[in-house]
Amino acid sequence: MDQRIELLLKVLQGTATYEEQLKLVKKDRIAIQFIHNPSKEMQLAAVQEEGLMIKYIPNPDKDVQLAAVKENGFAIEFIKDPDKDVQMAAVQDIWLAIKYIPNPDKDVQFAAVQQNPAAIQHIENPDDEVKEAAIKRLKEIDSKAEKIS
Repeated sequence: MDQRIELLLKVLQGTATYEEQLKLVKKDRIAIQFIHNPSKEMQLAAVQEEGLMIKYIPNPDKDVQLAAVKENGFAIEFIKDPDKDVQMAAVQDIWLAIKYIPNPDKDVQFAAVQQNPAAIQHIENPDDEVKEAAIKRLKEIDSKAEKIS
């Protein structure tokens, strides 16, 4: 029998040691969903390989949240009430992550529209200064496009 299957069976039966659980998560990050109260080390092992695994981690701390969104900005969709640092890391990874942030911080809004002015479409009630920044950035992009053509 495959070693991962054996380890997974032990996890499901509640007989796996800490080391076996960690080994399984390192080999197969999706296994994090079957581990009751995974340690921070296990959580990090999972999200550093695939940020979206954070959806299987109840109440991840800030370090785990940051690792997840740095690996995949869209992981922010599964983080309840992310702080400004986590929001910013997600948007820096991919501007479109802004659409999964309810009431993003003003600086986070700026960061998103600086990467792509289209981000403004995904911000509910954007700050007026952010709207102006998006328009300015769009004009800069249009100006560069005109010079090229």
